[in-house]
Amino acid sequence: MSSFIAACLWAISANIIAMIPGGQRYRIHWNLARLLVLALPAVIYYIGVNHGVFWQLAMLAVAVFQLRLMLRHMFNQAVAKWRAR
Repeated sequence: MSSFIAACLWAISANIIAMIPGGQRYRIHWNLARLLVLALPAVIYYIGVNHGVFWQLAMLAVAVFQLRLMLRHMFNQAVAKWRAR
């Protein structure tokens, strides 16, 4: 059950971070979102070990839905760096 608590804490922190303005002046929003992305594999793995693949995929779907703008931003940055080479 503690893995679900970890997932709930991750989701609550994602929602709190989403309330912080994300403009150019507010870099803390993006930095905290990056921390969420870094913590995500550990939470998803923890859920998979304790509860199985179905719940692991459900957490992955929730995480991608919540972080879709951050993931799109990181993907665009990676593509821009790759094209600049």
